[in-house]
Amino acid sequence: MNKNLGKLLMLCMMALSVTVAQGQGLATVIKEQAADMARALLKKDVEKAVKYIPPKLVESAGGMPKLMAARDTANKYMAQFGAEIKKITIGNPGKIYTYKNELQSLVPQTTELKVMNMSITLESSLIAISQDKGANWYFVDTTIFRGEQLKKSLPDISPEIVIPKMKPPVIVNQAQ
Repeated sequence: MNKNLGKLLMLCMMALSVTVAQGQGLATVIKEQAADMARALLKKDVEKAVKYIPPKLVESAGGMPKLMAARDTANKYMAQFGAEIKKITIGNPGKIYTYKNELQSLVPQTTELKVMNMSITLESSLIAISQDKGANWYFVDTTIFRGEQLKKSLPDISPEIVIPKMKPPVIVNQAQ
């Protein structure tokens, strides 16, 4: 009996280590794909960034032509006000949940902006969603989609995904 207990414990430990390794692998994929999206946003490569936005949201925004027009308008206003996204830092994904045949997680994000003579730092979260067992991830910025708008646009978000309250931006005046 002691021998069987040892074998059972060994099997449990092996199963646990495989589960932990899979979770770490998914977290790495989430972070890599979120960073790829961030690089695309910094380069103003909307076509690449859109592949990381859930298709439902792209469709509800009017599709690719409307997104391209919105990009052009945003770029024009940013240039007018001397605004520029300087850096986007992706944090480590939180717990990965399985909900309605999707994997979902919350990912911290820090965005640094320059606006005229000010530096602005925003802390927010991305909701990471995979519909293919973690091979590809979509991201939803909770700065843009919150509360009822999020529930209406993406009703299949796990109730276990708790979006932190937005922190006020940190603004530093650089004019001296």
